[in-house]
Amino acid sequence: MIDKEYKRKAFDRHAKTYDQYSTLQDEISDNLFKKLDLIKLKPNSILDLGCGTGRNGKILTEKYKNIRLINYDFSVNMLKEARKKQQDFFKEISGTNKFHFVCGDIEELSFSENSFDIIWSTSSLQWCNNLSDTFRRIQAILKPGGLFIFSTFGPKTLFELKSITKKISNYQKTNDFMDTLSIEDMLVNERFINPITDSEEFCLSYKDINKLFLDLKNIGATSGFENKKMGLSGKSFLKLISDGYKEYSYDGVIPATYEAVYGYAWNATDK
Repeated sequence: MIDKEYKRKAFDRHAKTYDQYSTLQDEISDNLFKKLDLIKLKPNSILDLGCGTGRNGKILTEKYKNIRLINYDFSVNMLKEARKKQQDFFKEISGTNKFHFVCGDIEELSFSENSFDIIWSTSSLQWCNNLSDTFRRIQAILKPGGLFIFSTFGPKTLFELKSITKKISNYQKTNDFMDTLSIEDMLVNERFINPITDSEEFCLSYKDINKLFLDLKNIGATSGFENKKMGLSGKSFLKLISDGYKEYSYDGVIPATYEAVYGYAWNATDK
């Protein structure tokens, strides 16, 4: 189980540095926007689940004029950064404040049924302990005929680190992620229609293991499992991981593979 309080504190600590280190997350979001561009919609209300520092909400408001946007995140400090980023921009383009900020857990959505035309989420669903139940809650608050569009991470994500830590310790340093077929099945089971998913791999290169862990730390993406006892001290653990990466390293760098999963599905028109 992912320790949500641990994760919230991690994102709170690194909210101010997040944008400096979120190059991959931004690229994944941009790819999801390209998919959204192919879908003709005129929404009135959008929920950005796991909004982070508000980058995507700003783009959504540029794309769809005069919408009501809800920025939703479980990190108060992320929401503070989002407010700074969006406040002046929204006043400039609309003359009104049709944007809102709500602090809460994606797994505990409490909006009224049929509230949103689009529910958008990028690089956030991987922090859910029960994705099926989360999909059920999303389906309930999506309007009939509404669109749920998202990205998350697939099972190949950080497979190098996962393989190494399994060899040297019982402690799992990375999260488990679901594949596209499992996600599609969940969406269908939760009464979404016409789900479409695909995936894409990215390989980032680092000079050493410290640089990789620094990147993960500065976007708040440490694993967050409830049992965080590794049985090894920090330096000795890093040394073993660094040695383990020799199997994967090339040209003096170590790779970190990420699998981005993209998906969208519709709510039935006759809920």
